[in-house]
Amino acid sequence: MLSARMSARAMPFGRTDCADAARATVAAGLTWQVCVTLLHTPHPYVGAVAALLIVEATVVRTVAAATRYAAGCLLGVVIAVPAALYVEPAMVGLGLVVFVSVPLARHELLGHQGLHLPTTALITFALVRGRHPAELVSHLAEITLGIAFGLACSALLFPAVRVRSAEHSVERLRTLLARHLDGLADAVARRERPRNVLGSGWERELDAALAQARTAVDEAHESVRWNVRPTARRRRWHLDRRVMRTLADVERQVCAAGRLLDTRPAVSRPGARGGGAAAADGFAGPYAGLLRTTALCVYGCRGGRPHPALPAARHALARLGGPDRDPPVDRDEDRHLVHHLDAVLSCLTTSVPTPTRQHRVLSPLRPSQRR
Repeated sequence: MLSARMSARAMPFGRTDCADAARATVAAGLTWQVCVTLLHTPHPYVGAVAALLIVEATVVRTVAAATRYAAGCLLGVVIAVPAALYVEPAMVGLGLVVFVSVPLARHELLGHQGLHLPTTALITFALVRGRHPAELVSHLAEITLGIAFGLACSALLFPAVRVRSAEHSVERLRTLLARHLDGLADAVARRERPRNVLGSGWERELDAALAQARTAVDEAHESVRWNVRPTARRRRWHLDRRVMRTLADVERQVCAAGRLLDTRPAVSRPGARGGGAAAADGFAGPYAGLLRTTALCVYGCRGGRPHPALPAARHALARLGGPDRDPPVDRDEDRHLVHHLDAVLSCLTTSVPTPTRQHRVLSPLRPSQRR
């Protein structure tokens, strides 16, 4: 057991990361060798860098990165060539190229590949200004070969299926939601602020887990849909986007309830006396129990049938927030807390239904035909 833990700590990357590194390595190596053989370039660093930078986790992301990379390089050439040929003196032309290319490089359509727009523009300006057209053609050919080999290696070499990593990310999100609901229940029972029980950064932790799960699910769908292996496209898995939407709605309501508990008067004044304290005690205990039950339901949100405790939780919540309750819920903060919890239970109720198997039933009045 100790050796397994040590090996897990010593290798923080998994099989998928090794496959990504192998694809990038092969793409860069093939680009280098082809550029040396066909273009007679002694050191084709530009093509190897292009192949290395566009290889992403899935084929769809690689195509998007290659498109942005090629668009940035093409815009750089289009901006630099007229400035190098027609603008005098050279300093004014260089300033014009930088002034035009830098704002375009920061456009959101190019993403992090926008850096190559001013870089290619400056290299093109220098080569055209120095009357080196052959080197410019070789430079652009290296980029083209790098993009081509990056796309080919991403699609054909070790096509990964990122289902397992997505399942782990969604499982982590469910676990965090259930844990934070338990923490909110402890905060209600102890009459403390959630930040004192869960920590000051619990909302940021939930937001980060939700963003990571969404990205992982998108990558899993892309890796299955655009995979060249037929067995990968026929793989059965349980990652539905409707489950992610349900968990996202639950996360939003949990954060809203936590922010409301941070500003709740009963929490800030735990030593209150009289009827207000009795009413708060009559509300805090059942509400904390419902939060813990909701945590179980959230952890069981995997699509299909909801948790067995969900109908009872909804019935208990309706009794807690009903007008005939003794003592009644007369504070706006308590009503808002009931509303947020009711929204969470409603999201879990309308979860993904279980796909029913349709069995073929032979009618006794119609005998089957023999071959």
